[in-house]
Amino acid sequence: MKFAYYPGCSAQSTCKELNVSTRLVAARLGLELVELHSATCTGSRELRAVDPELFLALNARILAMAEQDDLPLMTICNTCTLNFFDTQKALRDDPEQRDRVNEVLSEMGLSYTGKTRVTHFLWVLLEDVGADRLKELVARPLAGLKVGAYYGCHIVRPPKHFGFFDSRNARSIETLNGILGCDSIDYDGRVECCGFHTTAGDEDVAIKLSGRHVKSARDGGAKAMVTPCPLCHTVLDTLQGEMERDLGEKLAMPILHLPQLVGLAMGLTPEQLQLSKHMVPVELRL
Repeated sequence: MKFAYYPGCSAQSTCKELNVSTRLVAARLGLELVELHSATCTGSRELRAVDPELFLALNARILAMAEQDDLPLMTICNTCTLNFFDTQKALRDDPEQRDRVNEVLSEMGLSYTGKTRVTHFLWVLLEDVGADRLKELVARPLAGLKVGAYYGCHIVRPPKHFGFFDSRNARSIETLNGILGCDSIDYDGRVECCGFHTTAGDEDVAIKLSGRHVKSARDGGAKAMVTPCPLCHTVLDTLQGEMERDLGEKLAMPILHLPQLVGLAMGLTPEQLQLSKHMVPVELRL
């Protein structure tokens, strides 16, 4: 299987271990990742608020690049995924806007038609690779490891983008945990916001918000949390010391990127998956 690969910004800067582990796991799965080397940032959510037309052109350009290669586009970031979905909907609903965007893209030899399938690595694992193949590749089942799935918000909301009637019924990570041998812990906050997009203006909001999520997972018995989003990982891992000071108690909760958890089950080492890059030490009894 071949995908246009869009790692986004975080996986190439603050969370380089996510890019490394994704590539390692993809190789084990037999996935061919074709990186779009001149792809830019999707603009996070902030650019959309400042310049909606630039936001659409920026994202349509990346989609058109994948379209030019006739490949589905795979992301590893929730916010990037949502930005692409929002762009597809906006340009599908407004043909005049699509024409204006294509006028800009034509200067770069590109054209957007909307035919590119956008997917996230989480969905590729379950829908393209499939449970049977994943089970075959599990070399070291993570039996007894209690994991709290942390979706965040941009991979489950708005529900209509992702096929949910109610975003709280998301179970894809729990399904994957079961294939890998993990025990999934249910807790309050698993599909709630981490507060990443508030950090530039008021970091305390993210600290209080995510502190509650991590504490809830810990109180529920989780020994680690796993997220499919590098922005959520940045908050949950990097700001955990601040969360502990705010709560007045120790959390010491390892936060894993999704491909790191998969990689461990496939027999990759913590060194290969760069678990030492995390702020909170990852000490799992496997």
